[in-house]
Amino acid sequence: MMSSKEKPVMPLRRGSLQARLYLASAFFLIAGFVSAVIIYATAPAPDSAEQFYGMANSPQYQQQLEQIGGTGEVVLAEFHQWFDSLWHGKPLAYTVAVLCAGVAAACFLAGHFLFFETPPDRGDDQKS
Repeated sequence: MMSSKEKPVMPLRRGSLQARLYLASAFFLIAGFVSAVIIYATAPAPDSAEQFYGMANSPQYQQQLEQIGGTGEVVLAEFHQWFDSLWHGKPLAYTVAVLCAGVAAACFLAGHFLFFETPPDRGDDQKS
């Protein structure tokens, strides 16, 4: 039995950790979506000349790349072009939104399931 002077410390601490994780989740979600909207609104239009005359899009480049490195090199080059395109212009806004939503979901789930183990109450073990 606890006396009236003793206060349960762990439930308060666990609750405050959970509240902090929920607040972090909300912060990442709001900040991420606001950032994504700002990036989307200020992103320049894609350069049509680069898309039309781009070296990597030409059939000659693809054929030479396949001759030099094989089909695997062509696939890796296409993956590299796709991954590189995520960090410029309007696709960057989508990338930021998805990454921030993922971090917010991780914080929310960590708070919901409390992955952090609390130590057992020592008051019950010391009874003799």
